Amino acid sequence: MPKQPVKQLLGEVEHRLAALARNIPEAERERLRIYHGSNVPHLGLAVPVQREALRRGYSFSGLPFGDQLSIWDAVWRDAQHHEVKTQALYYCASRRKPDEFRQLWPVVQGWIETVDCWDTSDELSSIYARILEVDALADQVYAVLQSWNKSPNPWKRRQSILSLLYYSRSRRSVLPASKIFPLIEALLKDSDRFVQKAVGWALREAVIPYPAETEAFIRCHAQTLSSLAFTEATRKLPPAQRVEIVARRRAGRATSNSPKD
Repeated sequence: MPKQPVKQLLGEVEHRLAALARNIPEAERERLRIYHGSNVPHLGLAVPVQREALRRGYSFSGLPFGDQLSIWDAVWRDAQHHEVKTQALYYCASRRKPDEFRQLWPVVQGWIETVDCWDTSDELSSIYARILEVDALADQVYAVLQSWNKSPNPWKRRQSILSLLYYSRSRRSVLPASKIFPLIEALLKDSDRFVQKAVGWALREAVIPYPAETEAFIRCHAQTLSSLAFTEATRKLPPAQRVEIVARRRAGRATSNSPKD
């Protein structure tokens, strides 16, 4: 365990990033907060600056993984600024060992409860997607994603599908299509804008491991998909198929909107 109180170590991270942001105008900090749609105060730091701060390390960076995880859990839960919380996400996203993932899951599973913007949601998706690849954990994680798929919390619904294939080209393994598409289908009519964006993103990424199944799914639901989801979902389809599906969608909508006798 760390010799210093966890609160003091959290202060170390806060002070490091605050010093890096010393010359950033308040207007820029506020612009970034609004861009993310977050209620958490921002320091205005660019992502490369944040990642470099983590790469340089902190006084506790040499501790065993379990001890560091306890510190980063406190950072996530108690930090006062968005970028400080994000340091915890970057640290966990950098893990690669299955044993680390087994320790990570019980901790980061609860982090979704305080997500309030797409930026932290997406970073958390990258962590969940990696944990989902661990055979010993896949069933546990998928069961949680299933429950989140029906949650009243839109960030949980968003996670339930983004975590399935987050940047599928970087996945070492993917779930069967029979586990992916039902969760996406359940959210096709979701009223939340960020969930709709996730529907499109999930389908866009599903094209890579499951091209035929994804094309068939998009064709089947072409009239149901929101404009936001449809645009993203068809982005990686072969051009000829995309043109045809777009034309079918337009024709179907024109027919449904035409005056009835």
